Amino acid sequence: MIPRRSLLGALFVVPLAACGNDAPAADVDLGDDGYHGTGLTDGYEMPDVDLTDQDGEPWNLATSPTTQAVALFFGYTNCPDVCPGILADMATARRRLEDGLGDDVTLVMVTTDPARDDPAALKAYLERIDESFVGLTGDLETITAIASSMGIAIEEGKQLPSGGYEVDHGSQILGVGADRRVQVIWTSGYSVQDLREDYARLITRQ
Repeated sequence: MIPRRSLLGALFVVPLAACGNDAPAADVDLGDDGYHGTGLTDGYEMPDVDLTDQDGEPWNLATSPTTQAVALFFGYTNCPDVCPGILADMATARRRLEDGLGDDVTLVMVTTDPARDDPAALKAYLERIDESFVGLTGDLETITAIASSMGIAIEEGKQLPSGGYEVDHGSQILGVGADRRVQVIWTSGYSVQDLREDYARLITRQ
């Protein structure tokens, strides 16, 4: 079930951009937990929804991850510029964790373009970035509802001369702790080192 909640006051609401980073709205319930990203005072639960992973298997956002932390991003394989950079930063930060802590972080991308991103397309795309990524797809209505419940908007973008299209979506990364609550949100201005340190904090925070 996808929880219904106000998108203002509890969540980041990032204006839509064609795969661009934007500043969050000011109305967010913020905490101060030493994160480089913005910590949330109480956080909010991951939606209990089944999607399909890159191997064609069911994958539940709330229950499938077995690691201490999850870094979650909504994007798509035909994204022209910003998405590949964000995914690469997520993966590099994980690889730079010391003492085997990288195994305690699950990297997840939920497609915002399920019409083109079937499991095979996600698998081929994400393997080029980092084989540890979990890529999730499903029907557009479900994905849009999931994203909306987490403060991320998804809309069809401009048509391209080639006949294709872009997808406009919020580009924040959500950091999820062992309690499966979103505890930190990264928007623009973070570095790979920032992500690495925040991953470690998510892993060790109980």
